[in-house]
Amino acid sequence: MALARTVAPVRRQPTVCLVSLGCARTLVDSELYLGKLVQAGYRVVDSTDQADVAVINTCSFIQDSIQESIDTILQTTELKAQGKLKAVIVAGCLVQRFKGDLIKELPEVDGFVGVDGFGDIDVVVQRAIAGSPLSVVRPRPVTLPQGQAARVALTPSHYAYLKISEGCLKGCAFCIIPKIKGPLASRSIDELVEEATMLVETRGATELVIVGQDTSDYGVDRYGAPRIADLLRALDRVPRLRWMRLLYCHPRGISPQLVEAIRDLPTMCKYLDMAIEHADDDVLRLMNRGITQSELRRTIGELRRAVPTIALRTSVIVGFPGETDAAFANLLAFVTEARFERLGTFRYSPEEGTAAFRAPNQVPEAVRQARYEQLMQVQQEISHELTRARVGQTLDVLIDEADPSDAALFHGRTAADAPEVDGSVYVRSPQVPLAPGRIVPVRMTDAYEYDLAGEAVL
Repeated sequence: MALARTVAPVRRQPTVCLVSLGCARTLVDSELYLGKLVQAGYRVVDSTDQADVAVINTCSFIQDSIQESIDTILQTTELKAQGKLKAVIVAGCLVQRFKGDLIKELPEVDGFVGVDGFGDIDVVVQRAIAGSPLSVVRPRPVTLPQGQAARVALTPSHYAYLKISEGCLKGCAFCIIPKIKGPLASRSIDELVEEATMLVETRGATELVIVGQDTSDYGVDRYGAPRIADLLRALDRVPRLRWMRLLYCHPRGISPQLVEAIRDLPTMCKYLDMAIEHADDDVLRLMNRGITQSELRRTIGELRRAVPTIALRTSVIVGFPGETDAAFANLLAFVTEARFERLGTFRYSPEEGTAAFRAPNQVPEAVRQARYEQLMQVQQEISHELTRARVGQTLDVLIDEADPSDAALFHGRTAADAPEVDGSVYVRSPQVPLAPGRIVPVRMTDAYEYDLAGEAVL
């Protein structure tokens, strides 16, 4: 007689979807959250339709990002109310900044973690699924993960962000980040080289994008002096790394050693992201930027003389309290003179907790908007002139993806274009398919305000 066997039911692997809002620094944190969850047995899915749990990694830098974060939370908790999700977890900057209010006002959220929740996220998710909500938000966060933590890629495999530090020492009057993230905290050179090697070898990254709150100050806390140039030289020796670019520098930190590294290192893209924020001396003083227009002009001149092909990306704020018509005219004149290859413009956002929040001479919203539009028009004209000058040149282009509607068309970037924020190159290659991550020479045939088009030279 055959004996009946009891077969244990197969336990379904719980699924998690993560929504990452804000900047590249937040994206790195999101990859760390997912890495921890995968190690804990969760399966990552692309949408909330497939997920048991949604994790929202938030941003709260300015009012627009706060609103986007809140809207995303409310939309996601509505899915939970409809029975489409078992739990919703909220993480990151919004939680750290407004921890008490959020926990009180959003009872439908099943768990919260602050900006340093890398080691807690799996426990918070587990408790949420079990119906026992948990919040882990430390008053003084430790914003760097300990050791070499696992990451799940949220970018295409051929590029990755390498976060070298968190926090900031500068104290700009408009910025809330030091109160959220704390003072500068740098990772060690050895640890960063190890992670960079892993990203190239296991993820297949062709390009590394170096990020931090203020990358030019890297190492001051750990080594007693800025070591960003030394770090770049160490990273340049990572085998099979092709491109490396540096984002988020303060102009005060552009040292001769850093300029030399950008000029000399084979993997360094001749590109620098350096936020000036303004160019009028009075506004720069009110912003507590610690720099003058003449010093900005000198720094830009030194960069362009040392690296004639450099592409400079910057950002500016219009409508800061005390910005007069004359001050804005000074900014316009400086931008016209400097001819930045890439420029992002922000309307001033009053953020409670910053030095500028209660400053006198607030600029009306309508004036901020008008100045934003005027500056963007000036920069668009500069950008179009610069892209037109590229027509006829042959430039190396990193392929990002194939065009979904045209088998002979591919999208890529030159070394002058950072992912997500800068322009694209539309590459036509009728005979040879171009794989993402491949760097190919492209002869430029057409120019738009921010983008280029060309033909692969194979």
